[in-house]
Amino acid sequence: MGTLTAIAYYVLFWWVCLFAVLSIGLKTQDEAGEIVPGTEPSAPAKLQIGQSLLINTVISGVLFLAWYYATQVLGMGLHSFPSIYPENF
Repeated sequence: MGTLTAIAYYVLFWWVCLFAVLSIGLKTQDEAGEIVPGTEPSAPAKLQIGQSLLINTVISGVLFLAWYYATQVLGMGLHSFPSIYPENF
């Protein structure tokens, strides 16, 4: 696998993880009891984007390394999983 391909896969892992990580530890304005006039009660009370991005980078890095090890070192791929169709199909 080339360097550019590995970077592309890491970016893919990073973006997919971002949507899951953004909600971790999020407290809404309604939960905090501090609703700013003109905003939705479900808006974040205090968005800690730096912390979320750091957590996302670490999680996606671990997932990418696990995927890289499984596919490039161990040689696993789609052929490693049993077929869902019978052989004579």
